[in-house]
Amino acid sequence: MQSDVIIIGGGLIGCSIAIELAKSGLKVSVFERGQLMKEASWAAAGMLAPQSELNAITPMFLLCQKSLQLYKGFVSKLQEVTRLDPCYRNEGFLQLAFDEETAKTLDKNMAWQIEAGLRVETLTPNELKKLAPAISNKVASAYYLPDEHQVDNRKLVESIVTMAEMVGVKFYLGTQVTEICIEQNRVIGIVANGERYYGAKVVNAAGSWASLFNLPKHFLPEVKPVRGQMIALKTDAGILEHTLHFGSIYLVPRRDGKIVVGSTTEHVGYDKRVTTEGLEVLLSQAQKIIPKLANASFIEAWAGLRPATSDLLPVLGEHPYLPGLVFATGHYRNGILLMPITSSLIADFIVSG
Repeated sequence: MQSDVIIIGGGLIGCSIAIELAKSGLKVSVFERGQLMKEASWAAAGMLAPQSELNAITPMFLLCQKSLQLYKGFVSKLQEVTRLDPCYRNEGFLQLAFDEETAKTLDKNMAWQIEAGLRVETLTPNELKKLAPAISNKVASAYYLPDEHQVDNRKLVESIVTMAEMVGVKFYLGTQVTEICIEQNRVIGIVANGERYYGAKVVNAAGSWASLFNLPKHFLPEVKPVRGQMIALKTDAGILEHTLHFGSIYLVPRRDGKIVVGSTTEHVGYDKRVTTEGLEVLLSQAQKIIPKLANASFIEAWAGLRPATSDLLPVLGEHPYLPGLVFATGHYRNGILLMPITSSLIADFIVSG
């Protein structure tokens, strides 16, 4: 079986790259070991938040910021074509601290952003209550970040899969890639479920599984899984309109009244179990932020694996010593955010060289 491009990994990164390539007229095949979009893409919270996730103006921050700038146009076009709404929201984030020590850390983090010219608004207690009346009265410091957005990632993945099917991407599901094939020091294809498939380019977008293929070790980046546990609660409509961020905990409101609460950060290999300890941490912190959540209804709990490199930076581009092998992996906590810029950069490289 011959394709112009083979993509390993059926998450948002792999499928969005496939869409851009197929729109350019290339024959694209996506190989997914399980079901489409059922790993990190499905498990995420959908935050589009470079200011909340990063702590300096670095190349990574600028990449995230550029991708955020692309998002509104990206999802508008996606919705126009597919008639599916990914629920993009741009009402901004609230950054909170609840004691003197965390307030000092938060104030310091906001200070560099203000100095850099990023939009940050310091909130008085009264201003905070107007934006989020249900928040605890024990907030020690609060800021409003108007340029932080969110998307409902589970609705987004539905839109992306629909778009990929519309432009002719071919999917091989339940198909385990075990080997990346090399001839004359160049990648020529893959072996999946014991069969060989050929392609002029192979894109490794396998997320936390990106390092597990049969290749000499120096040809692969080291990407390790980091577990994040999350829960979803059902509350009264309107109890929360803005995403809240407190240390490593965040509360993300959805239009249907659901609140997504995340997340733990655990180095436990490929273990995706939901634990009582993880749930206790999330629920206790969520109730600390919004006491009324003690009466919220429990909807579900889940865990996903974030693909992390040693420096927490994504691996993008062609392998320097192995032509034909292209990487788009290691996005860690920012895969949803970096999807538009990643798909654009990788597709442009493959199409234009």
